[in-house]
Amino acid sequence: MAVEQMDTGKQSRTLHVRVVDRSREGHPVVNVRIPVGVVRFGLNIARSFSPQMKDVDVDWDAITAMIEQGDIGKVVEVEDEAAQKTVEVWVE
Repeated sequence: MAVEQMDTGKQSRTLHVRVVDRSREGHPVVNVRIPVGVVRFGLNIARSFSPQMKDVDVDWDAITAMIEQGDIGKVVEVEDEAAQKTVEVWVE
């Protein structure tokens, strides 16, 4: 399904989240694109419902502020050696 975006004169930015399973020859198992405008809402929901998000030692407010200020590029990369997964988050 195609989604139309309004032309506001601003370039819309997207937060990308990709989880790669290295045990499956590096194939992505999750590949999500989220409009930057809904990032704060999504992080709050994730922290509310995911015990793993509550226990992670990450300054979510600082990350959200970077995204909202217009920073472009890689935000975070996490390697889970036990599960053989890599999580990458970046903004375009």
